[in-house]
Amino acid sequence: MKKQIFSILSTVGMSLLILFGVNKCVFPSNVVYAAGNLENGITIEDEYIIPDKFDWCTYYVLVATNNTGRDVEINADFSATDSKKSVVSLVHDRADAVKDGQQFILYGQFLNENIKGGATFSYDLNVAETDNCTYNMVDIDTNAKEKCIEVSATNYSEKDIQGVGVRTLFTKNGRAVAFDTVNIADVGYTFHGGSTNSQMIGLNASDYDNYIITYISAGFDTEQTF
Repeated sequence: MKKQIFSILSTVGMSLLILFGVNKCVFPSNVVYAAGNLENGITIEDEYIIPDKFDWCTYYVLVATNNTGRDVEINADFSATDSKKSVVSLVHDRADAVKDGQQFILYGQFLNENIKGGATFSYDLNVAETDNCTYNMVDIDTNAKEKCIEVSATNYSEKDIQGVGVRTLFTKNGRAVAFDTVNIADVGYTFHGGSTNSQMIGLNASDYDNYIITYISAGFDTEQTF
């Protein structure tokens, strides 16, 4: 479902015209408007454009909160268009389960070779109710390790769930400097009941003074809801 926010933006989707070097969207926090009630409750708090340190890709990152009053799953389609309004890249992201009231991150990862000279980024969100959240049986903890951060997750339930998807935005003086995403699991995408595992994040973040960390926890099917 396509979103329209301000008349000064593109009428198709939420768009942000960027050239390399631009980092954070200057528009205030807003609620995504759409026909469906669930989409109305997804609050987009901030948007960031983050080139990776290897000059290989650029992340278009949305920091949002689920204010729908429901646990939801979200599919996000991100697109990049050039100055001629031709689509040069399409990417997809998904949040399998976001608990009501939970902050979360969605992102589009664009290869720099496809967006040379700048691009206009936009997104479409499709939101549906789910009963597959497993947040209540999972806990995460962070521990500083020199310039990196160790993120630990524990599955306190007796059932296997999907690996915990952790996404982190690193900032310096309020400006995004890096983005990281890891999956905490035992084998592949399976996180066994009673298990604790960890991952290191921020290996490529270099200098930062703050970070936003979010996580997603979901079962494999609707029978594993907690």
